[in-house]
Amino acid sequence: MATHAIEGASRPDVDIDALPYVDREIEESNMKATVERLIEQEMRRMKRVERSDLPLNIDLFETDDILKQEIERIQNKQPLDALDTERYELQGPSDEKDIEAWKTAVNNTKSQLESQAGSMVNLELLQKYGANAWRVHNYQLETDLANIKKNTEYLRNQILHINRERKNDQTQAAASLASLENKWSDLITQNLQVDIACGALESEVEELRRYKQSIQNQ
Repeated sequence: MATHAIEGASRPDVDIDALPYVDREIEESNMKATVERLIEQEMRRMKRVERSDLPLNIDLFETDDILKQEIERIQNKQPLDALDTERYELQGPSDEKDIEAWKTAVNNTKSQLESQAGSMVNLELLQKYGANAWRVHNYQLETDLANIKKNTEYLRNQILHINRERKNDQTQAAASLASLENKWSDLITQNLQVDIACGALESEVEELRRYKQSIQNQ
């Protein structure tokens, strides 16, 4: 059925010209392959238009030199410099008479003690509150998951409702479209018959003119 109608499009710049519940030619043999081939040929001729409003190039960390250097290192696929682990080692100075070296070693020891003390505090806090914190976190995740499932189900029902309405509208319009198409075909047939009849009359008139002319010439 050669029908053409525009369904309501969700985007103002796109006109959807299709009646999938009315046009059934796609179910014919080889028709689907033909349609897909035509679509592929058309897409090859189409010029790609970038519809995104986002900039193509984004300069990151322009105000932070350290982060900018790090992102450049990642983009250039350069390896990360090894971490300095010597500052975590408790070693005495190589020269036992070097007072400044001893001061540096003592300060490093104090830093390590403070770090260990902080780690102990964190472990105590984790032991005391960690289980409940994880329970709360899991509860929040379960709540988020339930909301996502609820929204997904709502959208799925909306899609089904829209598809039912589309099918109902197109099914109701199918009879009118078929009647209009049959009427169009009848009018085309009548026009062809009139055209043929006019051609026959013109030939008959021309024959009569020639006959009249021949009589006048006698």
